[in-house]
Amino acid sequence: MKTSYISTATLWNSPRAGAARLEAEIAKANAEMVQGGRYADVGLELGHRTGTDINLRQEVDDLKAQQSRNNITGLRVSGTYDALTQIRTDSESFLALVTPGKLFSSNGAETVKEASSRLSALIAHLNSAVAGQFLFSGIDTDRRPIADTQSVPPAAAKLAFAQAFQAAFGFAPGTLPAATNITATQMQAFLDGPASALFADPQWGATWSGASNVNIRSELAGGETAETSVNANVQAVRQLAMLYTVGSEIGLTSLAPSTQSIVYDKMRDLASHAAFNLTQIQASVGIVQSRMKAADNLLDSKIKFLTLGYSNLESVDLAEIRTRQENLKADLQVSYSLTSEMRRISLIDYV
Repeated sequence: MKTSYISTATLWNSPRAGAARLEAEIAKANAEMVQGGRYADVGLELGHRTGTDINLRQEVDDLKAQQSRNNITGLRVSGTYDALTQIRTDSESFLALVTPGKLFSSNGAETVKEASSRLSALIAHLNSAVAGQFLFSGIDTDRRPIADTQSVPPAAAKLAFAQAFQAAFGFAPGTLPAATNITATQMQAFLDGPASALFADPQWGATWSGASNVNIRSELAGGETAETSVNANVQAVRQLAMLYTVGSEIGLTSLAPSTQSIVYDKMRDLASHAAFNLTQIQASVGIVQSRMKAADNLLDSKIKFLTLGYSNLESVDLAEIRTRQENLKADLQVSYSLTSEMRRISLIDYV
């Protein structure tokens, strides 16, 4: 059955149609209030400016993603700096231990003990990881950078040193009384030749290191990049590995005093050069930390600026929303009242 525009049904339904529109407007105002003053339908309100709004939001998301990557990178750089601090402190304290003024007859046993302890600490620091990634492996972050020379059975690095000593002198390190017959000249030749070769390429990579020579390069902000890792193949690490290996594995207490003196001279030379090189590496890492802080400040500024841009496009005045809500609710109440009154009226009463 079709009703005409002058029927009783049409008369009753007219206020109801207005109520539905008012309810939709109230729902829209409520949504804008819940969203903190943002248009309920941004696309509908902005029209052709919607593309600009989307671009601003996308850029902000990209900048926030860069910040998240920088946070992870920052953990790696901070962890690297802290590990280098411990490594450098150990090398400096060991250098103090072997200074000429602190050497005495029973110092050899103490030196061996301290060298062994510091070698274990060096390996532990170099094999430290953050977020499942090794800090000193270069770009090969899933590979352990340094072999554990204290493992059982003996690691390749430890065996290689013992074999080099055996080849040079014809007996194992610490063998008495043969070791006391090693002259200072012979020991100097061993330290500068076969022993040093163990910590240079290619033997270093074969027995000690699994790290890549290529460091991680990370983007900081706006196309700016920096090296954000240190690999275990740097000269300072090799010098420390040789320093502690010589101190703990050469059989120091079995050597004649003049030959011991050559070993101490070599250890002092390695320790001083390693400490200097570590200081330079740490300085470079510190510069990267400063650059990362500046990059984060730049990203924060850009995010605030762009957020203000799309907020200005999308924002609705909260005070205006509240006023509109009250007016719409009042209109709706009037509509309900009219609907109730109209229900009591029938055109048949006027025929």
